[in-house]
Amino acid sequence: MTLNMFEEADNTAPFPHPPLSLRLHLIVEQALRAAWEIMLSQVRVGFDLQTADEDTITLELYQRLYDEIFNKGVVDGFDGNIFTSVHREPKIRNFNYSNPDKMPDLFVDFVDRPARVMNSQHGLFIECKPVDREHPTGSAYCDKGLIRFIRGDYAWTMQSAMMVGYTRKGYTLLDKLPKALKSKRKEPISTSFGPSNCTKSVITTSAEQVAISKHPRTFDYVENGSPAGTITIRHLWLKRES
Repeated sequence: MTLNMFEEADNTAPFPHPPLSLRLHLIVEQALRAAWEIMLSQVRVGFDLQTADEDTITLELYQRLYDEIFNKGVVDGFDGNIFTSVHREPKIRNFNYSNPDKMPDLFVDFVDRPARVMNSQHGLFIECKPVDREHPTGSAYCDKGLIRFIRGDYAWTMQSAMMVGYTRKGYTLLDKLPKALKSKRKEPISTSFGPSNCTKSVITTSAEQVAISKHPRTFDYVENGSPAGTITIRHLWLKRES
């Protein structure tokens, strides 16, 4: 028996979700750079950026970002008026339910969401990878990071996402990434634009200018059968060495 208290409504989420604004991206990027600067200038006892592995670096970045930057007035806009929280490795399903436990390195969600979006899948997904001799741009950054956005593991409802690179000296974004994207690989990554520098992004002594690339995705939405379309990836490469 139903009390008929609510009118029936179309609750189908729009796919993909409406795009995130450039301002939201720039705020998060500025916050990540600020957290990285603290990691470099105020080194925690027991943490060594030069020898730390990927997970240890990402944990340190997350803690500095959430504990020392978020809601602390360090970066204008990176606060509870716009953002709800910063998560590390939350369990979020992929596009077709074949993996219920995908874990992006970082996930930032927002106070306000567009109407009818899928709340559990709406936010800024961030994947982080070291970039150096032991972790080549192609086989590590692309094949173990970027590809996850292309095949619908992460950010499958979104129109944009973010890659963060932890780089060694001699590894620069617009030198290494275009070559890696053009090389042959077992799971192709098509590129429809870029990578090209974002003119709104700033350069610091510890971070390169953010670059943008766009990639056609390889899956259809199981909800309505429509193709997922293109995703825009913003690439922020942070320098481990001066």
